[in-house]
Amino acid sequence: MSVSRQRWRIVFARDEEARYLSHLDATHLWDRAFRRGSIPVATTEGFSPRPRLIFAAPLPLGMLAEHELADLYLAERLTLPDLRQRLELGMPRGYRVVDLHDVWLGAPPLAPQLAAADYRMTVLGVDEALLASAVGAILAADRLPRQKRREDKPATYDLRPLLLELVARETTDVVRDLTGDAVPDEPAAGLWMRLRNTQDEGSGRAEEVVAALADHLGLAAQVADRGSRGLAPGTAESQDESASAAPTLPAQGPSLEIVRPVRERLWLAADLAAHLVIGGDSLKI
Repeated sequence: MSVSRQRWRIVFARDEEARYLSHLDATHLWDRAFRRGSIPVATTEGFSPRPRLIFAAPLPLGMLAEHELADLYLAERLTLPDLRQRLELGMPRGYRVVDLHDVWLGAPPLAPQLAAADYRMTVLGVDEALLASAVGAILAADRLPRQKRREDKPATYDLRPLLLELVARETTDVVRDLTGDAVPDEPAAGLWMRLRNTQDEGSGRAEEVVAALADHLGLAAQVADRGSRGLAPGTAESQDESASAAPTLPAQGPSLEIVRPVRERLWLAADLAAHLVIGGDSLKI
């Protein structure tokens, strides 16, 4: 184990080329980037020391991201311009450094500070008005019982306390089929949400919110296969579609389909509290 002499908070984005990388694969690519840039990363203890890079939260497979957080511990101090230059020499494809912050070494660990995450996506199979009515019903509910697997056993939990905000929006995206032709009369709407992250009670999952909306509307829910449906190039939510698509099982009957989900931002508790005060919002976090 090497002694940590500096701690940098990396704010980064994940673009199309890396959206189907697993968290483990992404970690290996970051390690390689540090070696390419000759970055003096501090290492962990143990038989096989690893670079001390701590992510605030893993990114779900297939999720784009705009404001992720990770803490990098260095064995030697570097200036901001020096670290930025070294990172740019070997950054993994599909990842971008958005910002860098020199953080006090004795500051609390990153993950326990995580309070919320913002998500946006396009939802196919429903128009804005219908989706807005389902959003209103979900927000008015006292409880939203959902199931998840824990130690290979189903467990019931309440999603409602983890759902802080939910908004249906108009979308101008155009859905295209395999040939690139626009799908006529395809209903679609935008969806934005803020979900709570906690150490004790768990964290909200965007796909579970969509599943709850689908249940209310009597529909199934799935992530759209980009090989058969996609957004028109040049639209607000469209980027290069060169990465291979993850396999998706077709839904039985009418469904809500999640297209191009994006995690807009991870919020630390202090940053979210300051943001809510500035915005005049009294939301309790």
